[in-house]
Order: sequence, then structure tokens, then C-alpha cells
Amino acid sequence: MNCTRFYRSLIALALLFSGLGAGYAQQIDSMVNLYGERYPQEKIYVHFDKPAYNTGETIWFKSYLFAGIVPSPISKNFYAELLDQSGKVLQQKILPIYEGSSAGSFDLPANSPPTIVFRAYTTWMLNFDTTFLFSKTIRILNKTVAVAPAATAATTQGGAKQTGAKQPAATAAASSNPASAVTLRFFPEGGDMVTGLESVVAVKVTDEFGLPVSAEGAIKDNTGATVTTFGTVHDGMGRFPIEPQAGKTYTAEWTDEKKQTHKTPLPPAKQTGVTLQCASTGSREAFIIRRSQDATDDLKTLYLLGYFNSQVVYKARLNLQQNFMVSGSIPLEGIPTGMLQMTLFDANWKPLAERINFVNKEDYFFTTRVVPISKSTERRAKNTLVIDVPDTLRSNLSISITDAGLTKADPDADNIVSHLLLSGDLHGYIHNPYYYLTGNDDTVRAHLDLVMLTNGWRRFKWDDLAAGKLPVIKFPRENYLSLSATLTGVQPNQVPKNTQINVFLQAKDSSRQLFFLSIDSTGKFQQDGLVFFDTVSVFYQFNNNKFLANKSVVNFSNGTHKVPFVVKPDSAWRVPMPIDTSLLSRGKYFASEAERIKPELEKKVKTLETVTVKARTKSKQQIMDEKYASGLFSGGDATSFDLTEDVSALGAMNIFTYLQGRVAGLQISTGGQTSLQWRGATPSLFLNEMPVDVSAIENIPVSDIAYVKAFRPPFFGATGGGAGGAIAIYTKKGGDVTSNTSNIGGLDKSRLTGYALPKEFYSPDYSKEVTNSDLPDIRPTLFWQPYLLFDKNNHKTTLTFYNNDVSKRIRIILEGINEEGQLTRVEKIIE
Repeated sequence: MNCTRFYRSLIALALLFSGLGAGYAQQIDSMVNLYGERYPQEKIYVHFDKPAYNTGETIWFKSYLFAGIVPSPISKNFYAELLDQSGKVLQQKILPIYEGSSAGSFDLPANSPPTIVFRAYTTWMLNFDTTFLFSKTIRILNKTVAVAPAATAATTQGGAKQTGAKQPAATAAASSNPASAVTLRFFPEGGDMVTGLESVVAVKVTDEFGLPVSAEGAIKDNTGATVTTFGTVHDGMGRFPIEPQAGKTYTAEWTDEKKQTHKTPLPPAKQTGVTLQCASTGSREAFIIRRSQDATDDLKTLYLLGYFNSQVVYKARLNLQQNFMVSGSIPLEGIPTGMLQMTLFDANWKPLAERINFVNKEDYFFTTRVVPISKSTERRAKNTLVIDVPDTLRSNLSISITDAGLTKADPDADNIVSHLLLSGDLHGYIHNPYYYLTGNDDTVRAHLDLVMLTNGWRRFKWDDLAAGKLPVIKFPRENYLSLSATLTGVQPNQVPKNTQINVFLQAKDSSRQLFFLSIDSTGKFQQDGLVFFDTVSVFYQFNNNKFLANKSVVNFSNGTHKVPFVVKPDSAWRVPMPIDTSLLSRGKYFASEAERIKPELEKKVKTLETVTVKARTKSKQQIMDEKYASGLFSGGDATSFDLTEDVSALGAMNIFTYLQGRVAGLQISTGGQTSLQWRGATPSLFLNEMPVDVSAIENIPVSDIAYVKAFRPPFFGATGGGAGGAIAIYTKKGGDVTSNTSNIGGLDKSRLTGYALPKEFYSPDYSKEVTNSDLPDIRPTLFWQPYLLFDKNNHKTTLTFYNNDVSKRIRIILEGINEEGQLTRVEKIIE
């Protein structure tokens, strides 16, 4: 659904219920909308190539970043970390975000602990509830891994944090059976049970790992009389009605699936108050509100607020002066799939009860086809797939192809659909969350409503909203990397106005970027929107100011967030137990095989010097690329043109007329003023790997140009992430002349760290000569491609991969998003 149309629908819907004259109502109402507009919440989903790894392997990952219901335009830097169970950061990567996504890898050392936590976030997310940072516990397998290591706590009590004045789910303590690790918790709908009012109470039963347990039992009062019975109906969850009576307390006497008996007290009922009950009718969300007969005046006028994605969609003033009950419904027209929250306030706008509901319009999928053209599980057999996205919208996908035994669903299984629509918005552990989005019949909706009753959601601090308080933003939005520096050694008043500094960034391959920066009155200067990788040398020089050159020192930084070495462990860092035994056995097999061939591989490496290698003759294009391209311009996803032997190039007016129609998806208009467009954005232009504009290139004679590379979007070597790709143009060289030197003489020098250097996934091509082809091929991940980009001009691509020596079942998982926030997921098995 179009994002702009959606918000217009929300505004129109809210206006239908705007008959609340109180200024306090307007304050709450406008503050909720203000939060949604100025402080949108980001959430992350990460696609891994597989769920478990052996020591020495590489974790390949692709992240998807959303703000509300669309790819996030907010953050440009992605932070990924590996932590141990104590919270110690073992490795960190900072990566650029392109079209709401990023991709990278971690190499696991031989001494990796048996369980690690992958944590991911943006600095914008650190301004809000940090329990919503992405985290996933990953098992590290090896040939001697134990079956049952100790587990951490599964979830916080009730799965919710105290972030506001009122919580919608109060819980009781665990079972009174000290020998049992099974826990029963109670969640009264709306937040509280109230004496004399019928309430619905949800139950959730879990084991020591937070996994669901079946149970059944009876609710008895303090006289021993049975009031009602209950039982779990899905994944350890159930519900029962109860009307608490004055002077009575209640206890659940129940039996778990192992026939152990338990007793658990219910939370005490409030003497007076209100209850909120909800039920979905498809096109509307119905509600019933009851109050105590002897309620105080502040409970006889109530206000109900409904909001979706921090935008008010419903508000109503409820008159309970004469009646003890009122009912109504919220129209769901115009609201897409996602969380709808309802908060009930008293006459003074103090929160009384809250309820979350899931609206499932089944409008979140876009079609993607994965068609095997040729498939085989024979040893080193060739497989060919066609990926087809029959849509005009831009889409961004990732694909993993692995041994099927290593990607069996585990208790923590989550995917792009279930995480971005459901589990990523909830506190606590959701078991098998994708089940709730596989259908929309009455049974699935009833089970999903149990999840809504037993898990917390992002909540406002209503006291802050009523007071007009806005969140404190400690971490401003980042625009990729910065060339940030502070001038020290001189006073600010000693720095002349309009002072400039010339800065060269030189990468290890000698490619350079040049900047002319103005220093402000505080002795600082900054250039953001930069993309560079690994470490770069920084050379700088003041423009004709010997005083500053002699007296001042320039301290450089890249503007990224500096993370503390140790962070507080999160209760969500749960050990995924019990692990599937077949997955464990398969992982141990791959680990043992890797250990077995390691001496052979090391022996080959040591004796390589004495081996005569017969290499194939390099193509002319490879020779040109090695001669002219360097760094991020070398290789890559590009269409290359060697103009030194292309006679047709001499007839072109300029290089842009030569390229017209030669690169798929690249649109070039040369009528009057030259313009370029690729995937809806303007390509970056480089002349001998220095950024330039159109005018600097269009007047260069084609006869002076030797080599051209058109890089398909995204091109991370360009400022701002290269959303429109890039065109690199190289003028002719002679002999061994090079345009790069290893140093820039006479300038002061510093060093700056950039993004983590990309690592290329290795996929052998057995139709050609392969290094070490005589060794066993035991690759558990056969193919990984984090960026498959499609648009109206490019909706189909063909992928080829080769099987290893041992896999007889191969699993393909394709996930991704389009520009309007719709999702896709395809899973196929080749056997």
C-alpha cells in the first residue's frame, strides 16, 4: 500500500472521531501524532545464510531496516556485533545502508564460544527502548559439541517492560512446585481483574528455556470451590473468563504435559475499576468497556484512543454516568496489516487499560517466482535458477542456498514476514511466529489474539505526552561516514573567517578523494555523506595559513558511534534449546570433515611454491581492468567497455552517446543538457576514479578514453551509497605510467577507519578449472547473494551454483522487500 495514501487515510479516519473538545485530549492526540512524524521507530530483520555455524566458518548476513511499514530512510549506518553471553563485544562491523538494507559477514575464530549473540542496531534506535534492538542467539557447532549446554533466562516476567503508567498484562508468579522449571503466568485482558466485573484472563505456560508447554487445570477460590477450568489451546497459551468476587482470592491448580501438578495464585483483583475487552469482526475491531457500580466520578467519563504506527486513528468520549457498560467498534478501513493499540483513559486522561490487536489485511506480500531450470543433487552438479519479480516496483532481495539438513526450522525460527510484521514489535519470545501469518481463518486469528494478550508492545509514557515532553535525542541521525575534525592548539578567535583546509583521503590501493572544507568559529569542520572502506590515510593542508599549519593539530574521526566494550546482557539472549538432533548431527559431520581435510589443505599451501601452475591466458578485459581499475572500482558488478579496439567508438559525439542503449537499465538523454538515470537515481561519475560532473566528461574526445565501467546500483564507492550506480571513465595511459603515487609529499598525515571491507562469497565453477578441486567439497552454504535488485526494466535474473560432494537435499530461501514495504519469502527444496 502506498505510504502517502496510508497516512492520508489515517488522518481522515481520525477526523471522523474528533469530537473531543477538551484541550487535554488535543494535547495527547497531537503528541501521539508528533511522535509518529518526528520520531518514527526503526526495526531490523536479518537474513542469515543458515541458523548454526561451525568454528572457522563465515556468518553471511543481509539486514532489512524498516521505519513503520516502509523501508527506513532515516539511518545510513548499520552496526552489527557478535557478543558472548556476558555481553562482551567480540567483533563489530559498521556497514553502509542502501535502500533500507545492508550486507556483511563475520569470520568465526577457532576459539568461538558455543553460543554467541548477533546484535544489530542503528544509532537512531539507541534513542528509544533498546530492548527492540535486533538480537539473535546463534549456536556454534563443532565436532565435539554437547547436546544440552546451560540456558539463560527465557524472557522477562510477562514479556513486558515498565515503560508507562499502566501495563496491559499483570502476571502471577511461577508454579509452587520447587522441583519444576515449568512456569504459568496470567495476563488479564486490559491489565487488571476488577471485583464484580467479568474479565478474560490469558495464560502462558513455558519451560525453563521459554518454550511452550501444554497444561490444563482449574481455578479455585479460597474456599476450595472450583470457579472455572482452563487449558492451553496453542503453544502453551489459553484463556478463561472469570468474575472475581469481593473478599475472595483465587489459585490455579494445574497439571503440565508431564503430569506434574502445580499451584499458582492469580493476581489480586482491584476493588473498583474498569475492564476492556476486544474482539475482531473482520472489518471492525469491537470493544466492550465495563465499570464498577460504585465507581468514582473520574471513571464515569472515559476516553478511548486507538492508534496505529504512532498515528491516531480513533478517539471517542464514553459516557458511563448512567450505564455500567458501553460498547463500540473501530473501523479498520484504510489501516494496513500491523499492530493496532487501544488505550483507555479516565476523566483526567490517566491511563486505565491497554490492549493490542493485530490487523491482518493480507496485503503485505508481493509475488516472487523461483524456477529451477536445471537441478541435481549429484556430486558437484550444476543447478540453475531463474528469479522472476513480475512487478514494476523496485525490489531488493537476498538468497541463501544451503545443505537442507543445516537449515531445519528450530524453536527460534523467524523470517522477514513474521519479524517485521509481528515479533519485531513485541516484547518477549514468540514461538514459531510465522504460523500466525500463514492464514487468516478463525482458528489462526484466535491463536494470534492469544499472542496479543500475552506479549507487551511499544508503549508511550503517557505522563510525558500529557506534559508535552518530547524524547531526548542523544544520537542524531547519521548520514553515512563523516570527515569530522577538531582543530586544537589554537584559540577559536585565532582562526580567520572562511579558513579552508584541503583534505585528501587515500585508500590502500592509492585511490583518492579530495575535499575543500571550511572551518567554523569553534575550530571544527565536517563533511558527511561519505562512503569509504577499511582504513584510509588522511592528508591535509591549510590554504596559505602558515600560523595554523605550525601551531594547530587536526584530530580526525569518522563520526560513527563508539560502543562500550561490555554491555548489559539482555534476557532475550536465550540459548536455542533443545536443538534439533538431526541439525546437530549434520553440523558435527561438516565440522569433522573440515577438520579432516585441514592438514591436506595446509600441506598444499606450504608446497605451493614448488608447484608449476598452468594459468589460462587473461582476457583483454581482465588486462584492462587490472591496468586501469583499483580498489572498489576493480571487478564488481559492472558492464565494461574496452574502447582501444572498438572502431565504433570513434564515431560517437562523446562517451554518453556511445553508451546509449549499451547498458541495461541505464537511461541517457543527450538532447540539449545531458542527463542520466538508473533505478530512479542519478549515477555517480568518475574520471580516473575521481568524482566529477557531466560537464567534465562530455567534452573529452572519445579517442582519449581507453576504458569505461558502468557499475550497476548500488555502488558503495560513491558518496551517499551510489543509489544510481556509477560510471567510471579512464583516459588512456602509456607503458607503465600510473596516475597514482603512494604518498602526497609535504602534507600532514593522519589515519581514519571506514566501513568494514566487503568480503566476496566464494562459489566454485566446476565447468572451469578450480583451485584445490582434488580436495573434498564440504561447503555447507552453496550460494549466497545478498543483493538481487529488480525494477520495471529488470525483473528477471538467472543464478547458477554447484552442489558440494555430500548434500542430497538443498534448501533455497529467498527473502526481500519492495520500495512500498511489501515483503516476499520463497522456500524451496531440491532433492
